[in-house]
Amino acid sequence: MKPNANKKVRPLKTIQSPRLSGVFFTVFKKTALPFFATLLIMSCSDADQIGLGLIDSPAKLDTDTLAVQAYTLPGDSVPTSTSRQKVLGVIDDPVFGKTRSSIYTEIRMEGSTVSLGTDPQLDSIHLVLKYEGSHYGNLDTPLTLRIYELIENFEDQDTLYSNSSIPHSADLITRDSNGFLLQPAPKDSVMVDTILQMPQIRIPLSNSFGQKFIDANDTDAFENIPGFLEVFKGLFITVDENLSESSESDDHAEGKGSMFQIDMIHPLTSVELFYRQDEIPTVIRFPINEFAKHFSRVEHFGFENVLEPLKAQVVDLDLSWGDSLLFIQALGQVRTNIYFPFLDELDGKPWLINKAELVVPVEETFLSETFPAIPQLLLFRYDEDGDINIVYDYAMGLDYFGGKFEETNNRYVFNITQHFQQLIDGQYPNHGMAIVSSRSHDKPGRVVLHGPGRTEDPMKLVLYYSVFE
Repeated sequence: MKPNANKKVRPLKTIQSPRLSGVFFTVFKKTALPFFATLLIMSCSDADQIGLGLIDSPAKLDTDTLAVQAYTLPGDSVPTSTSRQKVLGVIDDPVFGKTRSSIYTEIRMEGSTVSLGTDPQLDSIHLVLKYEGSHYGNLDTPLTLRIYELIENFEDQDTLYSNSSIPHSADLITRDSNGFLLQPAPKDSVMVDTILQMPQIRIPLSNSFGQKFIDANDTDAFENIPGFLEVFKGLFITVDENLSESSESDDHAEGKGSMFQIDMIHPLTSVELFYRQDEIPTVIRFPINEFAKHFSRVEHFGFENVLEPLKAQVVDLDLSWGDSLLFIQALGQVRTNIYFPFLDELDGKPWLINKAELVVPVEETFLSETFPAIPQLLLFRYDEDGDINIVYDYAMGLDYFGGKFEETNNRYVFNITQHFQQLIDGQYPNHGMAIVSSRSHDKPGRVVLHGPGRTEDPMKLVLYYSVFE
């Protein structure tokens, strides 16, 4: 949108899967004829030169590089309840500051009822979290996990966002009263009872929590799901924000801490109860599955200790810093807005946009093995209400639309030919666009971009066009 620090921007809550949202079908219905006309043109000519075959006039094909305005703003909450992956961890990033992602989750029974037999005796209880496999940040930093029991049930709603929370008990339910010390290893197998199993986190829980399950035997809690959720409302899984300084490999320039994805509906992800029935060792799982509600909560601690150009934009709202450096962070934390000011000054002559590319260079100073560039960025347009919508070019597929990180050129390039023609023709208002991370709801990542005011390799719009007299 236009660079106005006082203008309220409505939440970016539709970016998780725009192709599947109602917006996509709205665009399709409104643009069906232009869409098939475009396909016809593309079948006769190169996709990058759409419209050249239609020029039947002395109009000259011109190329121009046009300036854009851009600035960074705090992101808004993103839906984190619909994906099977949830992000867990904390990172202290020298550029983006400290970010933490915690998990709220229900647990369920394996069936509609449960019986532990007669006179069960507790042995132990564990929370098991199956790693998805990927990670972000520095795995050398130990993390302290803290597990709490919820004291209220999840709200009865389909979508929960990254700024949501549920009240929990003040008492830790880990066996160690200080929490569970974890050395993250999302790709390493684990030995469990002499059997090598898939990468997972196994957290011993307190005997008092385990005894609740023993005491629930032969009660309404084990007779049906509502009764179970009345007694076992769920868990809050979080990470101590204070990271250890003890690891020799922790280099502040590379940051400390890590985030990783947990597969919440894998059969291993569960609460495992070990007990004895007539002196016979027995184990029963209480799964965290597709029927259990869960979401990630993300915190940025007020953007403390972030890089000065980022702090100036997201905290002080000094948007002029966007000329130099721009910032994007996943999990709904930071986004970049762009605006095309020159569109307001066009002379009203018929324009034919043959190709429009938004070129977004990356500041490689802040790239590293610990913090690689986000693999895919997405670009949306703002409407009159400040809501974001997909652009027509995105509906034609990512191979056409672009936005993938080009490692050899250190940049992202978006093909917005159709969208720009629609702006020229007045089909959409010129309220600017937003650049965000793909999979911002369940995959951590960040990147620093060149602003449009840079003397070398700035963000720019490259336009191939014809103007008819």
